[in-house]
Amino acid sequence: MLYLAFPADLRERYAESTWLVYDKQVLETSFAPGDILLLSTWVVPHRAEQLQIIHRARQESARVIFVGSKEDETDDWKRQLCALGVYDFAFFGDEVVLGVLDDLIEHPRTPLDLRAYVDETVWHLAREDPVVVEVETPKVDTDEPMQDEAPVRPRWRRPRWGKVSSSPPERLQVVQPRLVVVLGLWPRAGVTTITYLLAKLFAKQLPMRSVTCIEHPRSWPRMWDYFQLDARMPAESYRHWTVDGVGQEIEVDGVDLVPLPPGWIGSADYGQPMVQYIFRQMRKPVTLVDVGAQAPSDMLLGVADQIVCVLDCDPTFLSIAELGNQYRALNAKYGGSMVTVLNKWTRYAHYEDLFEDAVRVPYLAPEMMQQALWTGRFPDVSAWASELHELTERVVTPLLPARVGG
Repeated sequence: MLYLAFPADLRERYAESTWLVYDKQVLETSFAPGDILLLSTWVVPHRAEQLQIIHRARQESARVIFVGSKEDETDDWKRQLCALGVYDFAFFGDEVVLGVLDDLIEHPRTPLDLRAYVDETVWHLAREDPVVVEVETPKVDTDEPMQDEAPVRPRWRRPRWGKVSSSPPERLQVVQPRLVVVLGLWPRAGVTTITYLLAKLFAKQLPMRSVTCIEHPRSWPRMWDYFQLDARMPAESYRHWTVDGVGQEIEVDGVDLVPLPPGWIGSADYGQPMVQYIFRQMRKPVTLVDVGAQAPSDMLLGVADQIVCVLDCDPTFLSIAELGNQYRALNAKYGGSMVTVLNKWTRYAHYEDLFEDAVRVPYLAPEMMQQALWTGRFPDVSAWASELHELTERVVTPLLPARVGG
């Protein structure tokens, strides 16, 4: 079996292959002798997890092909891969040449092909002639029909999945999808507002329909009415992802929306099914999840590239010990990937000692916000370049791909 831990679905190209969509799937997959794992840094970005997966796959007698980013290409890393028994690897920039993957799958390298990175004793052993054992075989009666004589099986036989079953482009642009989860600790802090502002800030710098905005199942179903989606699709025709794991998207202002259906009652968290849905549907550079004030599952937060915690500048909420403890626990667990946004900021708020690194978003013109609300559109972010500068520089810019194909 060929396992593809790759950011794009290549199952049509490689028949009888299995697509491993996100890192947890790869970590939980067991391999068998003869299996091939194509492991890419875009699905499993952390080196420690890469090493863990490679070590286990090799222990289970699977062959590993490593595909990484040019940024990670070093001689030391290649030597480490060879020491783990991984001789098939390639590093790419923004585009992956699929022909190189074909070659790595069909033609395994040996230590002799990588002398610069392999310990000398290893390739000396590989260079030695194999031991030949003579076996005396009984004579075959020539009067009996001869069985078909099969040639000696070569070191590698072209696998069934190595044959291209269609004619896709030979170059595949790799854009590592980014997942941004926006949440709050109390109602009316502006989580949805910040989510929609981020959606437009990302969309402004990316091609059409590069951004997906998802309403979390435990939220109130507000997105449908906010964007007046009845004018685009009858509510009874809309299919949500909780029905079949796929669902539908509705495009508004160049952003793909995944609203909760009208009348939705949010009781379940849909932790694992939601993560599976997100990663199976994440074909775009950026996916935003509006969680609201409901605490999502650790699974969703654990796979997020960026967590945006929205707090408004209301001292009555910030002084509640329970909420303070929730914030500290969240920051302690996810601080490395979390950005705190102080929404509705004014010069009267004094929280620098509590949130030294927070992003400040001031009150935005209520007339313009209400206009967007009542017309079913995203707020016009181009009118607030200075007000949203911190949000853009701290959250949006670091997650933008270096280059995106149109």
